[in-house]
Amino acid sequence: MEYPDLENLDEDGYTQLRFNSRNNTRISVVSEKGSCAASPPWRLIAVILGILCLVILVTAVVLGTTAAEFRR
Repeated sequence: MEYPDLENLDEDGYTQLRFNSRNNTRISVVSEKGSCAASPPWRLIAVILGILCLVILVTAVVLGTTAAEFRR
């Protein structure tokens, strides 16, 4: 097995990754208690989908129990 770049290998033969970016700019987000920051749109979508899944689960359980009682 040939390794193209031997300087990135440690003593066990695993590759070491180095993430050094010179042009790495980050936007810091400061959250304070009591501030009304707008929540991202994916959070609303996730809540709606969670409620929808819960409604479908309850409907399936209710229909399953009524079908089981009907067969008796």
